[in-house]
Amino acid sequence: MLDQRDKWIRMRFGNIDSAILGRVEEVVPVTWPDLEQSYAVKGNKLTYKIVPPTEPYAERIADIFAQGAYEMIRNSDLEWHHHPDEIMEKVGAGDWNFYGCWLEGELIAAESLYINRGDRIMEWVWGCVDPVYRGRGVWQKIGLYTDQVVALSGAQVGSVWVVTTHKYSQMAVELAGYAPMGCFIGKRFYGGEDGLYYRHTLLHYAKLYNPGQKHLQNWDSMHLTERAEKMVAMVKGFWEQQAP
Repeated sequence: MLDQRDKWIRMRFGNIDSAILGRVEEVVPVTWPDLEQSYAVKGNKLTYKIVPPTEPYAERIADIFAQGAYEMIRNSDLEWHHHPDEIMEKVGAGDWNFYGCWLEGELIAAESLYINRGDRIMEWVWGCVDPVYRGRGVWQKIGLYTDQVVALSGAQVGSVWVVTTHKYSQMAVELAGYAPMGCFIGKRFYGGEDGLYYRHTLLHYAKLYNPGQKHLQNWDSMHLTERAEKMVAMVKGFWEQQAP
C-alpha cells in the first residue's frame, strides 16, 4: 500500500492537463501602472489616475472615506482608510495603492487596490466618492479605467467584491467585462460610530488577464458534488458570456 502511495509524493493533485501548464520564470511581477485617462460624463471632464503618495493626498483620501465610507468603522481590516498615516504606511509597503478621479483639479473619489502577489491577483477593494460629488458620473467610467489598470499591471486575475445596497458597482464591473462568480452571504462586517454593526452580503466578480487566460484549469477536470456542480454550471455560463 505504501509503495502505491509513493506516486503521489511531490505531485500535483488531480487530473491536470499538462498542456495548460506555464513556466513560473516567465511570469512577470505585478506593478502599479501610471495611467491617466479622461472621460466626458454628464457634461463633466473626469480624469482618472494614480494618487500621488504624499501626505496632503493621504489626508484627502482619508477625508473622502471618512465622509463616504462610514461602514468601515470598527472593521480592523478596513478602517485604516480613514487615517492618513496608515494610508501612507500601507502604500509605502507596496502592496496597496490608490487611484482617484479628479474634477476641475479636485480629487473627488478614491479607489483602493491590493496586489495579492502570491496568486498574481489585483483586487479592487473599495471605491468611494466624496458625498458632495455624488451624481457626477464617477461610477460610469471607473470600471473601464480600472480594467485598463489591471491589464497593464501584469496581474493574471482581477477580483472585486461589490455591494448589494446599490447596482452602480455591479454595472461598472460588468461593463468592464467582469463575470459574477458568486454571492457571499454576510461576507463583510459593517460597523459605525454608534457601536452598531451588521453583516453585508457581497457579490464576487472576476476576470482573467494576460497569461491567466491560457493557463486555466479545464472545467471537465473538476470533481464536484451535486450542489457544487449546479453552482459551477451557473458561473461557467456567466464566464463564457463575458469571455473575449
